[in-house]
Order: sequence, then structure tokens, then C-alpha cells
Amino acid sequence: MADAHDTRPGALSGIRVLDFTRYQQGPMATVFLSDLGAEVVKVEEPGGEPGRAIGRGKDGFSAYFEAHNRGKKSVTLDLRQEPARQAVRRLVREYQGTGFDVVVENFRPGVMERWGLGYDDLKAEKPDIILASGSSWGRLGPWGSRPGYDHVGQALSGVMVEQGGGPEAVPHALIGGFADQIGAMLLAYGVSSALVARERQGVGQHVDVSLIGAMTALQAMPITRFLRTGQQIGFEERRAATYTHYEASDGRYVAIAANTQAFWERLCDALERPDLKADERFAGPFGRAEHKDALVTALEEHFRTRPAAEWCERLTAADVPNAPVLDYAGVAEHPQFWENGYLQEIETPNLGRMRVPGPPVRLSETPSRIQGGGPELGQHTEEVLLASGFTWDEVAALRESGATRAV
Repeated sequence: MADAHDTRPGALSGIRVLDFTRYQQGPMATVFLSDLGAEVVKVEEPGGEPGRAIGRGKDGFSAYFEAHNRGKKSVTLDLRQEPARQAVRRLVREYQGTGFDVVVENFRPGVMERWGLGYDDLKAEKPDIILASGSSWGRLGPWGSRPGYDHVGQALSGVMVEQGGGPEAVPHALIGGFADQIGAMLLAYGVSSALVARERQGVGQHVDVSLIGAMTALQAMPITRFLRTGQQIGFEERRAATYTHYEASDGRYVAIAANTQAFWERLCDALERPDLKADERFAGPFGRAEHKDALVTALEEHFRTRPAAEWCERLTAADVPNAPVLDYAGVAEHPQFWENGYLQEIETPNLGRMRVPGPPVRLSETPSRIQGGGPELGQHTEEVLLASGFTWDEVAALRESGATRAV
């Protein structure tokens, strides 16, 4: 269980991240960095980044924004104005006396360069800066400058055809934001790797991660198979009779993963079906694959004879990998998520106590922790400018010019 009173520094404590990202891929990457201890300062346009408005309720709560921006500070800067861009360069150099370590952005490739904030520009301000860019298509190639989001990234990556069942079936998208989330993980992984390289080799660099690159990595096995054999099999509801899920008598589902001979035999024992174990068709893995349909029919009929909870108890007692198929209500009640800190409760100044997903990575000596809820728009603008050497007069001048306006 996560310990809210554990004050040991995180793995990235002392690392400062200037975050220009919007929507999901980039913002989630910087959430991961925040959970690891980094200080993340989010730069938002007047009116706030578009994610603030997605699904926003009357109480101001947006699950979309909170999930992808917790633990950050918020600064408003209108980057279309040169004074704001000059302020960014100063932040990069001088924030807290040493400047920022990492800048993260997910604008369309070329936008940061047009603003004079590309990698070469930032490197001129701080030679060891790390710039991390998230995009849809990657920065090179004929599609590099196109706009894109999660859904079209999934489309080009081949995953919709794979999930739909193969080239002859109807394409089917994964859960919304899936490519964004995988892209976020890899973007955070790239930043962490670049920080290690800077520590050991003294170099900053440009980190480049895209949605289609992330989805290619996610599909490493089926794409590798296709590149060798030319076959795209596609998703099968029951690729194996013993590595799937079945409906129980109460309408709930039980998932099993009896993918070894020992687990197969234990499965038969748990089901009290010695006849299946003795059946020559199902004696070995090749036979079970060849006669999959017959075995599926037998297991479907048998699982419908008892409720799901009873099957799970029997399978667990026999040491067969299994789990109930949960909806989110079931996830929220299951102790395994809370004991490992994958779900946590936090206190926020504006939305009260909230239950939220916790850090997915546990580190024994440098614990990950949620650093707070999502910030109010522009909440930390003056604080961050003053910490970068701006005087009150300079802060006031920026405000009067409209460069730091929140709306």
C-alpha cells in the first residue's frame, strides 16, 4: 500500500521539467515524470490547454485533465507573443538558478522551431538541455508534418485491423487514448534514458517518440511474424481453449490462463473433469490446439454450471492462473489495486478528496508518489517567473502586455 507519509526523495527529485504538452500523450508522459519526483511546470495558452474542457462537469472536475496533469504547476504564457517566448528562454536558463533539465512538447513538428524554441534554439540557451517531442507520425518522412491524434495513429499502425480480426474483417479500434498512453510511457522512458546519458556522458539531446512508433513496438510479435511469413492472423476471441474467458452460471466471466501441461491437468482437476484429462484429443498442447472448438464447447458448457466466484476459488486452490473479468466498479473494490498503490486517494484543494490511479512503477529506495491534483490555470505563473529571476516590475510588464494572460 502506498505510504503518504514516506518523504524520501523520488528517483527524479531535483529534475525540473518544462511541459508544453496538450491533450494526452505528452501530458501523461510528464505525469509519469512527476510521480517519479520531478518538478513539472506546465505552460498553458490563454484559456488553458484544450484538455481542461474535455468532459468538464459543473464542479470543475474533468477526469481527462486530472488524469493527465496531476502533480504539476501551471503557468500561462501566450507563445504567439515574442515577450512570452523570451520569457521561456529565460526560464530554461535561470529557473531556480540552474534552469530546467527537460522540455517536453507535443505540437506538430515544426511549431517549436517557428517560435524559436526548437532543440537548437534551446541548446543555445542551455547546452545540456533535453528536449522531448511527442508526435503522431514521427518527425521524418512524408507524413512528418501532418496533424494527428490517437485514433488516426491507431489506424495507420495496423492495430485496428489486428484487433478487428485480420485483413478480411471490420477494423476495430482499441480503447480511446490507447496509442496516446503507450506513447506517453515511451516518451517518459526516453526522457529517463536521456537523463542517464546526460549524467554519464554529459550530453543533452532531442528525444523523439511518436504514436505509430509506440504502436509498432506494442505489436512487436505479430508484426515480426508478418514480416517473416506475410501472415496477419488478427485477434481471435478464443485463440486457445485454455487461454481465454468463459461465462459462469451467474452471467459473470472467469478468465483462465492454463497455458502449460501442468496447468492444463490442474484445470481438469479443479473442474472435476477427469474425462477431459483422459481424452486423447486433449492430452497434449498440439491436440488441444487441433481440437480447439470441441474443447471450447466442453468448457463453455461446464463453466455455466457454477457461479464465477466458486470457479475462481476452485481454480485458485488448484493453482491455476485465473481472474474474474472485472468492470471498473470491480477494479475500484479489489484490494490488489489498493495494496500496491495502483489506486490511491489524494486530497486536492479545489475538488476535495479524490480516488485516482497511482504510479505504476514501485521503487524501494526512491518511492514514486502522486504530487497532487491538477493545477488551476495559471496558478503558479508569478511563482515560476520570480524563481527565474524576474522582478515584480518585469512580471507586471508581462501581465500588462498580455503575454501571461490566463483567459
